[in-house]
Amino acid sequence: MRILLTGHEGCVGSHLSRFLEGKGYTVTPFQGDIRDRNNWDSYTYPNSEDRSQKWDSLIHLAAIPGVRRSFEEPEFYYDNNVNGTRLALEFGAENCHRHLYASSSNAYEWYGNPYAATKKMCEVMAHDYPNSKGMRFHTVWPGRDDMLYKKLERGEVTYINANHHRDWIHVDDLCNAIWKIMINFPNIVERVLDIGTGKSFNVLDMATKRFNWKGEIRKENPVGERVHTKANVKYLHRLGWQPKNNII
Repeated sequence: MRILLTGHEGCVGSHLSRFLEGKGYTVTPFQGDIRDRNNWDSYTYPNSEDRSQKWDSLIHLAAIPGVRRSFEEPEFYYDNNVNGTRLALEFGAENCHRHLYASSSNAYEWYGNPYAATKKMCEVMAHDYPNSKGMRFHTVWPGRDDMLYKKLERGEVTYINANHHRDWIHVDDLCNAIWKIMINFPNIVERVLDIGTGKSFNVLDMATKRFNWKGEIRKENPVGERVHTKANVKYLHRLGWQPKNNII
């Protein structure tokens, strides 16, 4: 199976590339700006009408993440996340048998911040492309360096919002879920799919139990941030997937 992967240098993409290669797949990293059609054209096979010449899968992970920064640079988020995904959808429809693109659990409350809005826009656009499925990633751990888990590891967290609950999914379990979706693609009716554990844990409990964290406890809800997240993973269970790692 030949897979074209965007965002291969990111937290999820780098793990996913190694995971799929370990399964024996050929993974080609997308190079260049996803907003440039010429970059996409360079990955078109000479005869895309020949099914044997198409990519088996496009996995589109490249995006600008982060809720708080999106308030400061909404146009930048729109340009990268929406315009880049539009080109990915067009390329996937013409050159790939299946297309998986990264959405976010934030899309459940798309009106809360510009980042969430861009992810919801991508899901709406994708309705016109039958060979695409969106993946609403929940909170990935260990995650990026700017995320809470990594900051807790480095001892950089001075306060935590006690009201917040998150569905934390380990990056290895996330990669396994993406693989399950990819190989069962024709049998999955859902067009947008949650990827999490189906369990939600209080952020303060996680920090205390896993890191023995001590700091300021707040009971506030910062603008644009979701209070409670929990994935619906019934379809993943039907595919035989179960998470192997628990945050607590």
